[in-house]
Amino acid sequence: MNTDVPCCQADALRRVRQVPVNGIPTGITMLDEIIAEVKAMNLSSDQLVKDAVLKKVKVYNYVPKAAEDAYLKAILAEYHKSGSS
Repeated sequence: MNTDVPCCQADALRRVRQVPVNGIPTGITMLDEIIAEVKAMNLSSDQLVKDAVLKKVKVYNYVPKAAEDAYLKAILAEYHKSGSS
């Protein structure tokens, strides 16, 4: 598991990646690290992957309850683009 958490807000800002959420470029902090951590977990189902990704994204990012599905769709697209599961 990646324990390299940002030391401060400035470090966290350097780790922001923009992804389109409902067509709107949205900055998600620590996304690359989160994807790597979840892939390393070797989860057995899509639902477990979804739950783990969303839980970890919420640690570093505000995700409005009404937009969770849109965020999850965007994040999973990046997850699948990042290589083999």
